[in-house]
Amino acid sequence: MEPDPRSTYTSPAAQSILTSYEAPARERYGLHLGLFLLTLASMVYTGGALVGRQALYVPFDQNWVAFVLDGVRYAVPFILFLTVHEFGHYIAARRHRIDVSLPYFIPLGPLGFGTLGAVIRIREPLRRTRQLFDVGAAGPLAGFVIALGLLVYAVATLPPPTYLLDVPGHEGTVAHIALNGEFPPFAYRPGVQAILFGDTPLFTMIRQVVPALPSPSELMHYPVLLAAWLGLFFTALNLLPVGQLDGGHVVYALFGPRIHAVVARIATLLLLLSGAIGWISDFRLQLDAMTGLTWVSWPVLAMLLVVFLWRFFGNDWRAAVPGAAVLMALATAVGLGMPALALTVGYWGWMLWVGLILFLIRLDHPPVLVQEPLTPGRRALGYLCLALFVLCFSIQPIYVPV
Repeated sequence: MEPDPRSTYTSPAAQSILTSYEAPARERYGLHLGLFLLTLASMVYTGGALVGRQALYVPFDQNWVAFVLDGVRYAVPFILFLTVHEFGHYIAARRHRIDVSLPYFIPLGPLGFGTLGAVIRIREPLRRTRQLFDVGAAGPLAGFVIALGLLVYAVATLPPPTYLLDVPGHEGTVAHIALNGEFPPFAYRPGVQAILFGDTPLFTMIRQVVPALPSPSELMHYPVLLAAWLGLFFTALNLLPVGQLDGGHVVYALFGPRIHAVVARIATLLLLLSGAIGWISDFRLQLDAMTGLTWVSWPVLAMLLVVFLWRFFGNDWRAAVPGAAVLMALATAVGLGMPALALTVGYWGWMLWVGLILFLIRLDHPPVLVQEPLTPGRRALGYLCLALFVLCFSIQPIYVPV
């Protein structure tokens, strides 16, 4: 049995890091199961609504059953991905005899995609670099295998274009596919709300082989394909090289704390710039459409940039204010002066994610007690994780055009 870690490290620094160590806790199996079932139910409902082939009518009539089946086709593969991802972390932690909880699934009801994902709680510090790497990399590697398998299955079993005739208003789309052999380009129609899922490098490569792959605006109507896309993108989000996200663990273990600190700051600034460009080129138009108050978006953006950079620079207003002015100028120049580029690289949703990084996830990674070199096999897996991040990431992942 592994000894109490507090008896292994006697230096004051080590003891301060280990002050949060807790004795192994009893699992609350009922809570874990209840959250899992709530998440599954909310994902079934959300999946049926996203697919959009059936309205939810009276329980147990034909339309209701079809609605639920569409939801199940989305929810089961997606929750399988989440489960395997989290159990990748869990099993790696248990192999190192680290005290860790079972996954907590996070239901979101009928909103968004039905869930905010799942998390595990590590109840003691990760004491060695190899432990840190194994626990951090196991989740995205295991989850990617499932997401890739779902993608292959979804592509191999794509229904014929007539499948979309069950989705209201898609007669023209089906006719275009029959005539040209591919989906029509997206065209915005006033009063018709569409959700677009950005192509990742992996999806772009697949489109070269499978021209009939649904377009970004139609992907939501294919439940297994949608679950695969979300699995791949959730993998990329977890592999962002910041703080204690999985990607932060991998970069810290591969390259050390100094390079991690630099990479985390560069990644966060790029996301913040993309968010500001998207805010100017897209979000202010949405705000105007809803309220007619376009001018409000400018001071709100300036305030957010100052607050975010204040946190970014370690609560230093002297660096935050001029930094916000520079970012504001760059975002304005691209958002208004180069609209084609802004439509390619701007995404205001990153403002929300940067807020989470700066105020919850944090930029920097806490130190490990024992710095040790990774084995060649671990280093290879670490570089594979970085490659998966590039393959699965989209600068404009999920957006509603105006």
